[in-house]
Amino acid sequence: MNIDGEGPGNEIKPYEARELSSEQLRFEDFEPQEETHLRDYLGVILRRKWVVISFALFVIISVTISTFMMRPLYKATAVIRINAGNPEPISFKGDPAAPPDDDNNYYETQYKILRSRALAKQTIQKLKLYVNPEFNPRPGKTLFATLKGWVVDLIPFKGRSNDPAGNAKEPSAEEYSALINKFLSMIQVTPEKKTQLVRVSCVSPFPGLARHAANGLADGYIDFNIDNRLDASKKTGAILQKQIDLFKAKVAASEAALDDYASKNGMLIVGNKDNKQNIMVEKLAEISQALNAATTKRLQAEALRAQVDRPQAEGSLFVDNRLIQSLRKQYESLQAQYSNLLTIYKPEYPKMQMLKSQMRAILRSIASEKRKLAGSVTSDYQTDRRAENYLSQEYAKQEAAILNYQKANSQYQILKGDVDSNRALYNTLLDRMKQVTAAATPISTNIQVLDRAELPMVPFKPNKPLNIFLSLVFGLGGGIGLAFFIEYFDNTFKNTHEIERATRLPALGMIPMQKFPAVVKRPLIAYSQSRSPVAEAFRSIGTFIMLSSSAKPPKTILITSPGEKEGKTTICINTAMALAESTGNGIIIDADLRKPKLHHSFGAENAIGLSTFLSGNAEFEEGLIQKTQINGLNIITSGPIAPNPSELIVSRRMKDLLEALYTMYDFVIIDSPPLMGMSDSIYLSRIVDGSVIVIKAGETTKQVLSETKKIYRNINAKILGVVLNGIKESDLKYNYYSNYYSSYFRE
Repeated sequence: MNIDGEGPGNEIKPYEARELSSEQLRFEDFEPQEETHLRDYLGVILRRKWVVISFALFVIISVTISTFMMRPLYKATAVIRINAGNPEPISFKGDPAAPPDDDNNYYETQYKILRSRALAKQTIQKLKLYVNPEFNPRPGKTLFATLKGWVVDLIPFKGRSNDPAGNAKEPSAEEYSALINKFLSMIQVTPEKKTQLVRVSCVSPFPGLARHAANGLADGYIDFNIDNRLDASKKTGAILQKQIDLFKAKVAASEAALDDYASKNGMLIVGNKDNKQNIMVEKLAEISQALNAATTKRLQAEALRAQVDRPQAEGSLFVDNRLIQSLRKQYESLQAQYSNLLTIYKPEYPKMQMLKSQMRAILRSIASEKRKLAGSVTSDYQTDRRAENYLSQEYAKQEAAILNYQKANSQYQILKGDVDSNRALYNTLLDRMKQVTAAATPISTNIQVLDRAELPMVPFKPNKPLNIFLSLVFGLGGGIGLAFFIEYFDNTFKNTHEIERATRLPALGMIPMQKFPAVVKRPLIAYSQSRSPVAEAFRSIGTFIMLSSSAKPPKTILITSPGEKEGKTTICINTAMALAESTGNGIIIDADLRKPKLHHSFGAENAIGLSTFLSGNAEFEEGLIQKTQINGLNIITSGPIAPNPSELIVSRRMKDLLEALYTMYDFVIIDSPPLMGMSDSIYLSRIVDGSVIVIKAGETTKQVLSETKKIYRNINAKILGVVLNGIKESDLKYNYYSNYYSSYFRE
């Protein structure tokens, strides 16, 4: 099969207008891209309003029904004050009633105690809740008793007291565990921020039980706190009494040992002061001070003596001596004079000899003075050394005396230390015992009940107005979100602007959704409703088709669609009627040889048609062309359904038919089968001046139209434009199309 109709002996050019199909398939959108506007979002909501309304109604109805079916709960609250400070005037470290250093930890601990299983069990036992039918309903209740309980629940001001009668048997451990879990599920502990107040609440279907349990827990918490303090104080007191008796015996024994040792060693110590040892220590300190001074003096003399022992070194001893300094200056003066005269006289000259004699005399005087100083230094050094030796001996003697005394006194101090430590511990234990005895007296507590729980008159839950209001808010919000979610995944066309923006194909117009009665099979809108806005829309489409080419108006026009049931036959018929009014005579060819509809629309016979002509069973003059009730408009029906429609469409006789009709009519419109999956429309699009693509709003996807455009580009065929069929009024709201097409819906 040669779809292009090209091959040996098959090269034809039916009419000059065929040159229009050689133009490139291209449509440039020069309109600037619009930014997303608030009205676009509003348009999505209005377009999906039934999604929003349905979701909102579902949420509201569901929440309302569940709210009214919920069993009412009552909440009773008692307010207690927890003071972190110790209520007793006496406090000591380790007192069980005293709060810890960290108040935050203390309060967090108290909140945990309020929700502890031990306190819950104590409250259940004290209030005998295990025999209360409201808290622990007995099995085997009759239907009448159940209904009676429901009726009582509906009366919020009727409290129900405990039922002490009945089965008062103590629950087992497993039963207690279940009761404790149930009780704790009813309790709420809410601390007030930046205060010492705590709200203890009980939530129950029974208002009387809620009040009774809340007050019982508050009272039980105070008793629990006091009992813990008393138990801890009693235990601490018993331990302290044993320690007091023990240390009392130790104090007596250590004092007796100390007195016995002092008597045996003849030691007399007045008060707490040891005067003898203090005097010996003071004397030792004086000797040490004198020894340090003698040692310093001896070291200084030893340093001077070291200078004397080194005659080559000129120490400070000789440098600082005024006589030696004066002699040296005289020597230096004579030496300078001698050096100056040496340039004039020889050393043997008498004057020079005299200067040498004077210089030697001065050197002898300096040496004599140094010997005198050396002797004096040596004498002083020996004297200082003897004094240092003497003081060292005295220091050693005094130190030995102190050591002997301390050795004799060491055992005494050990015994005395035992006495002091035992007495100190004994006194401390006595003080602690007094404080524990005072704390064991339950005259006050650091916990007070400020407000006792009252009988609740109004149910705590459910809050019907709030629930309904929240269901309205979340229903609308969720519905809007669902609408945008559906819109996000909706890949269909809803207005012509989306067509031009997505595919760059010109939009010839759009036709609103039309509802025909089931008996109506002839949608001749442009004929039966010639003055309606819809008929005017078809006239606009016909005008756009005639103006779609810059060279000359197209005469042979193929109207097809990507898929089925997109309204191409209706568009084809009404567009042909509009062109017949404005252009002249025209003809419609029903080329859909598989599912023909054209003869139904016009009520025409279909015994002879396109299939009989293409198959050679009928000729052109044998009633192929039929007239219609529309002036200037004829039709060629499909004829009987053939077994090989594709082979008939691509035959030479199809081209011959178009050539003949091209000279007879002002326009020829071909109603072809859908494009996707069939070759009929693809072939026909190559032998016509242009094609009109019909798509349906809300059904044809963007991928399908893009694929259609790709097919036309591959076969070098021309698309005159796109017609959007079945547009809904909601798709036109709040966008620029509403100003031009809203009249469609005002009939």
